[in-house]
Amino acid sequence: MIMKICMLTRTYPPRIGGPGSIVHRLSKALTDEGFDITVITQKIGSAPKFEIDNGVKVYRTYCLSDVNEFTIPNLSVGILAFTKKILENKDNDVFHAHDISVAGFSGCVAKKFIGKSFLLKYGGDLVFEYLSLKRPKGWHSKRGLEGTLEYKHGTAYVLHMIQDWYFKNYDLILPDARYGKEFLIKRGVPEKKIWVLPNGVDINLFQPEDREKLKKKLGFKGKMIFTAGRLVEWKGFDVLIKAMKRVLEETDATLVIGGIGPQMEELKRLTGRLGLEKRIQFVGSISRNDMPDYIGMCDVFAIPSYFDTSPNVLLEAMACGKPCVVSDIDGVREVVEGGCAMKARVGEEEDLAEKITTLLTNEKMRNQISKKARKKIEREYSWKVTLKNYVTLYETIEGSKDERFIGISS
Repeated sequence: MIMKICMLTRTYPPRIGGPGSIVHRLSKALTDEGFDITVITQKIGSAPKFEIDNGVKVYRTYCLSDVNEFTIPNLSVGILAFTKKILENKDNDVFHAHDISVAGFSGCVAKKFIGKSFLLKYGGDLVFEYLSLKRPKGWHSKRGLEGTLEYKHGTAYVLHMIQDWYFKNYDLILPDARYGKEFLIKRGVPEKKIWVLPNGVDINLFQPEDREKLKKKLGFKGKMIFTAGRLVEWKGFDVLIKAMKRVLEETDATLVIGGIGPQMEELKRLTGRLGLEKRIQFVGSISRNDMPDYIGMCDVFAIPSYFDTSPNVLLEAMACGKPCVVSDIDGVREVVEGGCAMKARVGEEEDLAEKITTLLTNEKMRNQISKKARKKIEREYSWKVTLKNYVTLYETIEGSKDERFIGISS
């Protein structure tokens, strides 16, 4: 009997987003493995309400706005439409939510009406993301995930309750890093309900390429630093921009920033105030097909985040053999352990600038880190390894006699 899995994700191509990219590739791969896959996501632009994408059934529900996620009207409309579509697809065996906002909430509601297995990926935190987007008095992303446990705020309190509701009702919570598991246990989630499921990367799509050739193709020249992600406070792009002032004292480099988000105009104004318009370029959204070229053309890749668990773009950069400079934070530290990157103190532009400059001016060190990074990805984060982990998870659920399969852990 073919196992039927329904993936729940707010983002899915053509909409850009980390969870959507993972679900897109995962769904196709699982279909090839013999699973019956349905995806429920949100509709934007001219994307069809329904399509069959490489054997995967894709339903797109109504979305009021794809920009301002944390507004009451947007969330309310999105959750109602999403939940309705889940209930219409109740014949699936497993429902797997890949984000903590619309998909996560809708899955928790629908579970009350469907006696099936529900899983929740934990790659971000509802309270942390809300606080970091809204920036209430006394909050800054540098306080980190643990800071949400101490910060007193009315809306944050409500969101803590919602997230605790998730943790109680979902059958399994799936963090993408050991750090996520440790935090969930600190939040009171029973260890037996947690299964660590790391992200993965296509090492055939993301692999070392000729830097100079790619620079020419994209219209760049000279030393290049690249970073990409959602332009929000916790990604720390402001720290990287400030660090560039120091980097340019010793090198003749250019910083390219890929991505869009609510902090875009603020970051551009900061760039202007520092007089760095000619040395920092914002290139907006980058398609999955173009991302290997942008990563491949850089000399150094940077992740200046205040908080991250296992960012896909870091895995992609390491797969491309890029020497990376990353914030020394728990989730990222796991990925680069073993000398696979240089670590900078969180939120400190001087230390970040020093590490970037060191790599830009030391080819031998760049090559050493590059080789270690690629090998680490091949060994632990290749798509082949990731797919095997997902298949093991689903097959374990299928073979369990316990309806909720409580007791499974990794």
